[in-house]
Amino acid sequence: MKQLSEKRKEKFSAKRVAVLGVLLALASVMFIVESLVPPLLPMAPYVKIGLANSVVLLVIILFGAADAFFFVLAKNLLTALAVSFFVLPFNLAGSLCAYLAMAAMYVLLYPKVSLVSVSIAGAIVSNIARTGVAVLLMEAPSLYIQLPFICGLSVLAGIVIGILTTFLVKYLPERLTKLK
Repeated sequence: MKQLSEKRKEKFSAKRVAVLGVLLALASVMFIVESLVPPLLPMAPYVKIGLANSVVLLVIILFGAADAFFFVLAKNLLTALAVSFFVLPFNLAGSLCAYLAMAAMYVLLYPKVSLVSVSIAGAIVSNIARTGVAVLLMEAPSLYIQLPFICGLSVLAGIVIGILTTFLVKYLPERLTKLK
């Protein structure tokens, strides 16, 4: 019984909540800055590099998949308030699908696969989900024609995000990453 109480205290420690809050702010700022950049593809403005996904992957690594799920929800609601609620369906679909792919691959396959591979999978499913939302909202199934090109760009974005996450894991101060 004591161990359960200690685990619960560790899970809700002030330091843990503070680090998650800082990471949430970082992910939100990254998303907002990225939203200010013109779209990579004018015909598909919902396609993004997804810089904030590097922080989501970092949260999966440091805090686990369960905390990362709530982190993704909080990030999407916070950024919808800051940018626009119009983008919420695109972002929520993309973020949740990326989270599911990255969390599953990290939990099941890491270290057999690299963080870059985990990130690539997240980027691909994120942009497929965003395209699916665009098809539903715009009632334009012809948007699926873009998927091969979008998936190619997703691989490039996933490489960038995977490398960024690797650097974050390697170079973040130990006092932020060691929560015990």
